[in-house]
Parts: sequence; structure tokens; C-alpha cells
Amino acid sequence: MRLANDVVEDPVAGRARRLVVACLAATALAACATPSDDGTTADSRRQNAATDVGVDAVPVTFEGRITQAVVDATERGADVTIALLDRRDGHYESFADATPFPTASVAKLFIADDLLFRETTAKLELTDDEHALVARMLENSDDDAANELWNEYGTSDIVLDVVSRYELPDTAVPYDDNWWNTTTTGHDLVDYYAAVLDGRGGLDPTHRDELLGYLHKSSPTAADGYDQTFGLPAGLPGEAGIAVKQGWMCCIDDLWTHVSTGVIGPGDRYVLVLVSREALDYGDADTDYPDTSITAAVDDASALHARETITDIVRTVFPDGRIG
Repeated sequence: MRLANDVVEDPVAGRARRLVVACLAATALAACATPSDDGTTADSRRQNAATDVGVDAVPVTFEGRITQAVVDATERGADVTIALLDRRDGHYESFADATPFPTASVAKLFIADDLLFRETTAKLELTDDEHALVARMLENSDDDAANELWNEYGTSDIVLDVVSRYELPDTAVPYDDNWWNTTTTGHDLVDYYAAVLDGRGGLDPTHRDELLGYLHKSSPTAADGYDQTFGLPAGLPGEAGIAVKQGWMCCIDDLWTHVSTGVIGPGDRYVLVLVSREALDYGDADTDYPDTSITAAVDDASALHARETITDIVRTVFPDGRIG
């Protein structure tokens, strides 16, 4: 994606720079081994060539800003996924968009979608109270509302329905039948949002608008008190009317996972998915790890650090506080 005042750069060189610079940052200028034998990263749209480019050569192009964001996040102990689609011209930019991650509360989109699709096809008529549960689940990321709907309407079969209708090859049901352990990729989530918007998943306009309406009314604070402004909301103050769904959880593989996803711009032009998986860090403090399935972790210091990381990614990639 090329923004105003960007310098045109050869795309192969840009991709090579991203790999080499990220490796330099991750290993303190030591030798960097590629993640796989064939020299590719876990990214569905990119192959990385090798070149010798220094950290100070990071360009001012859009790809260069992605590189810088990845480097900065690496220095803070985080792995990153970035996936951006411009629906107007079909242009797509990504980093590590094929890397799987737990959805956390972003799975609530799938719960809502499945129920609204059943209404679309007249297989179900939700009560007013159930529509209110869907609203709470998406606007306030209310876990109790999600649990009630998940258990009432099919648990993991909900995910299977969404995967089938939206053709999401890298999205999988939770291993333990808990919605927050559903796994997906940046690429699948971008495809999901795009299909919701153009109707490919089967939602009629009324139910599509209902779902997106809840995302437009996302609350700054979740039902459990957690700060939901990380990532897209805090990083894009120049964009009005972002439809956003956030997710966060700890501590699979001793990592804080934060997911910030949404639809942005006039005419729902952009779909953006960001993921940060950050190592827990409490310094010398003797702190129990927060299990977010049973605690809100509202005041957790490592969570605050991780929220800042994913917000800084947005600010680095979009320094003007807007995408277009």
C-alpha cells in the first residue's frame, strides 16, 4: 500500500530488508537463522530474500514502516502479525499473516455471526434479550454474555459453521471447547471481515449492519474493566467511526496476546488486523501469572506494557493517525 509522500521502493528489496532488520534486532546484531529450511517466514503473501542491509537503512515507505514496527516490537519482547486490505483496489500488505494465534475475545465475532446468520436464514429467531446479549458481547466484550450464547447454541460447532461459510482454511475450533481458544490467522481474519462486508458469508444487509453497528459502539472499557482502547482505537485518532473488535489473553506459552481488528475509513475501505504476542515481564517482582480465563488482569503491569506495544505498532505504521 502506498500512501502520500511515500518513496517508491523495489518490493523484493523491501521484503528482504524486513527480514534482515528484524533478525538484527532480535539477535543484537548476531547472525540470524531463518525460521524454515526454505528461507520463508510464516507469511502467506511474502517470500524473503537475503540481503545485507543495515538498521539505519529502514526506508520511509509503507513497507519500511512495517519493518520498523516489527523491529520495535521485537525489542519489547513481542512477535507481530500485521494484515491490511484496501477494499477499494484490492491491495494487501502483511507481515506474518499466516502465523496462527488464539483469537481470545475476537471469537465473539464468530458467535454473533453464527446467530445472526441463523436469523437471516429463518432458522432461528433471537429474542430481544438475546440480541442484547450479542450487543454486550461485542460492545463491552462481555464474557458472561459470550458464555451464555456459546453454550446455548452449539459451542465449537459455531466456529465450524463460520469456517465453512467464510472459507477460512487456517481457523480452527478450540482444543478444549472454550471459545477463547479458537485459533486463526491474520489472513483469515482479513478475509472474514471482507466477506462480511460484501455479503459472501451469507449475512443479509440488516444483520450485517447490526453486527458492524455493535463494533462501531465498542466501549473504551470492557465489562470486566479492561482497557479496550489499545491498538486501532488509540493508534488511529484521525479515523472517525472505526468498527473494532479487540481480544486479549494470558498466558499461553508465557505470552500476553493482544488482538486489535476492525474496519476503517469511508465506505468501510480498509480492513486491519494486528496481533502482538509478548513475553511476560515483571522485572524482579514476584508476581503470579494472570490467567485471564479467571481474572481480569486490569492492573497487570505486563499487560499494560503489551497494550502499549500494539498501540505503538499502529502509530509507527500510520504516523499521521490515519490510514489514507
